[in-house]
Amino acid sequence: MQVNSDFFPLTQIATRFVDQLAQCRRLKLKVHEASEHHVLIELPYNKQLIGYPDTGVIHGGVITTLMDTACGSAVVCAIYDKYQSLELSPTLDLRVDYMKPADPNKPVYGFAECYKISSSVSFTRAIAYQDSIDDPIAHSVGSFMRISPEMIGDEFRQALLGQQGQASEALEEKSAVLETRASNLLVPDIKESDVKELDVKKIVKQATALNDFSHLLAHVPYTNFIGMNVERFGDELVFRLPAKDENIGNPTLPAIHGGVIAGFMEMSAIVQLMVFMHTSRVPKVVDFSIDYLRAGYHKDTFAECKITRQGRRVANVSINCWQTNRKKLIATARAHFLID
Repeated sequence: MQVNSDFFPLTQIATRFVDQLAQCRRLKLKVHEASEHHVLIELPYNKQLIGYPDTGVIHGGVITTLMDTACGSAVVCAIYDKYQSLELSPTLDLRVDYMKPADPNKPVYGFAECYKISSSVSFTRAIAYQDSIDDPIAHSVGSFMRISPEMIGDEFRQALLGQQGQASEALEEKSAVLETRASNLLVPDIKESDVKELDVKKIVKQATALNDFSHLLAHVPYTNFIGMNVERFGDELVFRLPAKDENIGNPTLPAIHGGVIAGFMEMSAIVQLMVFMHTSRVPKVVDFSIDYLRAGYHKDTFAECKITRQGRRVANVSINCWQTNRKKLIATARAHFLID
């Protein structure tokens, strides 16, 4: 792909911002362009990101992570250009509409722009595509809360500005350790022989009979990538995302990347549908809308789902996510899925 990073002076700031996020390093996200108007980021294909093992298509949560990161980077660049200051802007809400699956063995590009900055909130939109931006995979809109520049922390500010010092060197050293660990886990392309049709009903039936859903999750590489698991209590499934350094998106708090939380919630909804609706195939996400209510700190995270509408072809699922207390949700989401 032809890029023009030399013509966009904010590319380095956007690159440093993305490189500070552990989940983005693990995904090997690369910033190609960044200006006060836009950011262009590449997501390389990796079969550990697969969400649909019968086709080799990557999980929707990965696309959400790309879009969230691209939009967040666009906010950083737009604010820096307008006010000459650096701000960390957590995601308030994000909606993603999926228009078609991404082709296996090909990178996905995220193009985002911050089109409005108010005194409290920044507004963004983004497109994910592969061969042409006129043939999108997904479209998203999101809003980000503006936080005082003092909240960013000296270490993170120095890292974004590329200033040398013990603080930035410490962050770079930690980043290198996490990147090496993540690189050891990466497996690039998928072959046709790797794509196998799943007998979803049989797998679900076995997992239900044994009350052990690890076998079910093992068929979806993305679940292992983020480390999620699930337990059944009567008629309820409770999903768990253990604390992992590789899932961090805000190194200052630290907090889990918003895209990881969204991917975890989306996958939870998919498993809920597979188990209780006895689908013959892995449900395909149509749209996903998430509201972030609190910071998702670097600790174990839980989710539960409710199928709010069940049609012949489409199901609507609501998802709640919390950490230490069910009554103190960190995020809520709603999604539509094609089921058969």
